Amino acid sequence: MYKVKRTIYVDNQSIDVWFGLVSKTKNGKNGKYTVYLLTDDPNNPYNHAEPILSNITSKETAVRKTIEYTKELFHNILISQKNNNKSQEDNGKKSQS
Repeated sequence: MYKVKRTIYVDNQSIDVWFGLVSKTKNGKNGKYTVYLLTDDPNNPYNHAEPILSNITSKETAVRKTIEYTKELFHNILISQKNNNKSQEDNGKKSQS
């Protein structure tokens, strides 16, 4: 597995992300990459590789699509957290009334 670390910038925040690329070749032809999002530093024994993208034809395209995927993923997580915080604040105001 080819491991890559990138810093992703989302909504004025930076997040360090590890991902791995695996290429499978058949009959000596160029294979297609499968991309895995790593849950932690690759040297951590408890790290887990979660497949996120597959059938990508070049390493450069795999890295670019992974960065796009990761930005969208973390953007959605941040939006969800903001909505949950707002909902909890609204519930706290209602219970004080």
